[in-house]
Amino acid sequence: MRLVVSGGGTGGHIFPAIAVAEEFKRRLPDSEVLFIGSRDGMEADIVPAAGIPFQGVTARKLRKVLSPDTALVALSLGRGCLEARRFLRAFKADVILGTGGYVAAAAVIAGSSMRIRSAILAPDMVPGRTNLLLSRFVDRICITFDKSESYFPTAKTVITGMPLRMGVSLPLEVTAMEARRRFTGLRPDAFTLLVLGGSQGARAINQVVCDAAPALVGTGVQILHQTGARNYDEIRAAHADLVTRGGYCPIPFLRADEMAAALRAADLVVCRGGISTLAEVTYNRLPAIVVPLPTAYADHQTFNAQALESSGACILKRQGDLNAEVLTRDISELRANPPKLRELAAAAAKSSRPNAARDVCTILDQLANRV
Repeated sequence: MRLVVSGGGTGGHIFPAIAVAEEFKRRLPDSEVLFIGSRDGMEADIVPAAGIPFQGVTARKLRKVLSPDTALVALSLGRGCLEARRFLRAFKADVILGTGGYVAAAAVIAGSSMRIRSAILAPDMVPGRTNLLLSRFVDRICITFDKSESYFPTAKTVITGMPLRMGVSLPLEVTAMEARRRFTGLRPDAFTLLVLGGSQGARAINQVVCDAAPALVGTGVQILHQTGARNYDEIRAAHADLVTRGGYCPIPFLRADEMAAALRAADLVVCRGGISTLAEVTYNRLPAIVVPLPTAYADHQTFNAQALESSGACILKRQGDLNAEVLTRDISELRANPPKLRELAAAAAKSSRPNAARDVCTILDQLANRV
């Protein structure tokens, strides 16, 4: 069986596609997988490094407002579709999975024109423009939240959750203390705050955390901070003294193995509301303060966080209400309240769908076999 996965632009589109590809190969060792992504996107480096064959096509992001650039996006999509058709034909694809980004639109629309069956991941509470468009062309739509079903044809929609890579969690026998030892500057026995701004970092969160870091470290909290590559040098230089003394560990980007260790090391997480990050946090049963990106399309990160907050699985903090004083206070209060941390962690575990990759692969298998 031959599966094509397509998505790109952000880690939230790329890593679920890799997760499904890995699970598909695990279930069907004789199967073949091809990843179609943007030739200029971060997936062009990440996917081959994961050992998955990659083909790049033309893709251009649509801006939030109409402009002369909109015509270029349309032209880019048309060109991407033609390129994707060529790759799909050469690969002899049996089924396609789109995981997000305009490159997925090119692959799925091209596949539809060739009568290749397909599915998409639409894991955000409020679907993005690409998934709303593609819902017309695909056979199945995989969602995370039951309320998302109202945006799509009911007969096509299945609740699967967000597929996660097999290595997103360390074996249970690895303790938090052991995981902390993997990061220079972290003490094995200290309360550990993990800050995740997404694969590209989050400037607003970074600024608040940097402002709060001296006070937090002074109270005995240690911070493991994924800054994003473009922010790393500036942040490390600003807190060189804390890095040297220990208690503050900035890191540009956490690779899959490092992310698993970071999540095991954490007592509490501060993160954006991207669904991929939330899925990893809940899968690892962690309490979280979620700060949605206010400029995200249709404010979807806020809706993601609200859905988790309503089940008791996180604390939602709007970016405009967050500053160093507020963050320091909230973290200090949670640290002093272990029952509340346990309550949040238990609700997070309940919200997780650990078999999402398996369930998506079952759907793809059924589509390929015309079930």
